[in-house]
Amino acid sequence: MELLRLVCMFMVMACHANGYMNEGDLFGVNGVIKLIINQFCLICVNCFVMLSGWFGIRASWKGIAKLLFQVIFVAVLCFAVFAALGQPVSFKNDLFPYLAFGYGYWFVVSYLVLYALSPVLEAFIRDESESDFRKALYFIFAAEMVYGYILGEGSYGFGFSPIAFISIYLLARYARMYPGKLFALNKKYDLLVYVLATVLSIIGFWFGYKLFGMGFHLNHYDSPLAIIASLYFLLFFSKLKIESKTVNWLAASAFAIYLFHENSLVSPYYHQLFSWLEENVPTAELYQLMFVLLILIGLAFLLIDKLRILLWKRISNA
Repeated sequence: MELLRLVCMFMVMACHANGYMNEGDLFGVNGVIKLIINQFCLICVNCFVMLSGWFGIRASWKGIAKLLFQVIFVAVLCFAVFAALGQPVSFKNDLFPYLAFGYGYWFVVSYLVLYALSPVLEAFIRDESESDFRKALYFIFAAEMVYGYILGEGSYGFGFSPIAFISIYLLARYARMYPGKLFALNKKYDLLVYVLATVLSIIGFWFGYKLFGMGFHLNHYDSPLAIIASLYFLLFFSKLKIESKTVNWLAASAFAIYLFHENSLVSPYYHQLFSWLEENVPTAELYQLMFVLLILIGLAFLLIDKLRILLWKRISNA
């Protein structure tokens, strides 16, 4: 499951890099490739949140402090490096949003709300029967389907909101506690469900734009197909028997990948890099080069974050 953390964060990078390339075109060769990459990587955020549901959050002040320390560490480091290099920086726009409870990152805000509510969610999970838990999930996802996915009501934010995080947290918790036949498939069938759900979303999105000029929100995190694909991708990894100290060591810094490349100072350069590649590299080599760069950039962020871990250990043990 630690490997899944890394895969999710590299998928986040891929989604963003892919979005910066070939912007606006959907029907050319590059556009179709872009759509395929986006939809197969769309599970990244849902899976990352579902991992918390799979294991359950054990909320503590130290846990919140650790998360916010990582956010602040990345923000201060980026700010200091860019300032030292003589690049234009702004305390108001580039540092303060991350010092103030990480509100510069939408994911951090939604996850902190989920974290704060996790004791209540865990008490519900512990005290309710399997049938009541299942009924609650039916109602939760029915409401999200209607108000979030179909009507696009702002509280759901197309899967970006705390409400959406709570729903997939509970779904992952249920899948682990009560696998039954539905969630206890052979891992090859889990992978097949992920692929089929994603292929359906690709077909639906493409033909939706081709025929009606709209993709039916199939590229949003709260798409039913995206949620199904996310869950079965998680289930696939839960059944893999992989033990690696190196993977565990790297996965401890997985969230840093998101924090670094979505930092307000770093993100424009990330955008420029992949936009430049799309304009100057032939299609045959473009996505191969993108993959290599994502690995190298991601590894750099992971290694830099090891300094944060050392500092946190000293502070928390002081």
